[in-house]
Amino acid sequence: MIGLDGGDGPEIALGVLLFALGATVGSFLNVAIFRMPRGESLVRPRSRCLSCGHTLGPLDMFPVLSYIWAAGKCRYCRRPFSPRYMFVELFTGLACLGAWWVFVQMRLGVMWPGAWVGVGPALEAALVFIATCCLVVVFFIDLDHYIIPDETVIIIACVGLVLDGLRIAAAGASEMVIFPERMAPAGQHAVLLPKSLVGMAMGAGLLLVIAVIAERVFKKPSMGGGDIKLAGAMGAILGPGYQFFAYFLLSVFTGALVGVVAMALGRRSRRDYLPFGPMMAAAGVAILYAGSLITPWVMGRFFAL
Repeated sequence: MIGLDGGDGPEIALGVLLFALGATVGSFLNVAIFRMPRGESLVRPRSRCLSCGHTLGPLDMFPVLSYIWAAGKCRYCRRPFSPRYMFVELFTGLACLGAWWVFVQMRLGVMWPGAWVGVGPALEAALVFIATCCLVVVFFIDLDHYIIPDETVIIIACVGLVLDGLRIAAAGASEMVIFPERMAPAGQHAVLLPKSLVGMAMGAGLLLVIAVIAERVFKKPSMGGGDIKLAGAMGAILGPGYQFFAYFLLSVFTGALVGVVAMALGRRSRRDYLPFGPMMAAAGVAILYAGSLITPWVMGRFFAL
């Protein structure tokens, strides 16, 4: 870390600013989670209490603190709000701070707001945070409505394409997938493909094959098209290597664990459908932020089986 004569004040100020920015985005995500499945506009009308219909003012919409200050209730009719709103804001605030920490602070040792960190790391942190926000929306919408909005999948895929483009611009062909192809009896040509495109095809293809096999075995649809699209989008970010397989295995193991716990608690039976999108979203966030730690751990245990 860069030495700071002014103590920890600038670091704390930047941390608070990043958290507040992320929590504010989380407030918007709460609107998106509620309105997108209903086909409503994300900007009109203004947010309101669903019980009394009163339009919420600035004091009611301050991320995290408004919920705590009002004890989780509407200030006008005193009906309780779901704590989910606060937890989404809290999570996205921490995710924004965590993106800076993982992709800028830990790599460059830079926390001073006025220090030059370069476009690459800061842009990578912003893109990862954008993908994380989309995964938060996927988590709750699929949990509530069993659908994954195409808009979120498209944004995640675009994040993967941009991140891959940044890596290729910085490192050249070494960041691409190389396929040797024989053009003539005496010659060979190297076909270069972006990892994001190969990962997208591999991710979507893998889940499509699993979906087809599962439907044949269980005689009913076992996986939605949204899951397949999301796998392709995450493949664009993670590429076609071990990191994607660790993400896939983590999603499956998490889904299996949640399913067993839900059946043990009587919340689900063996015939009930369990949405896979929330598991994919949770695993995606974990891999995006801690893939270098999780991937060796997951793959090591997989190959040890």
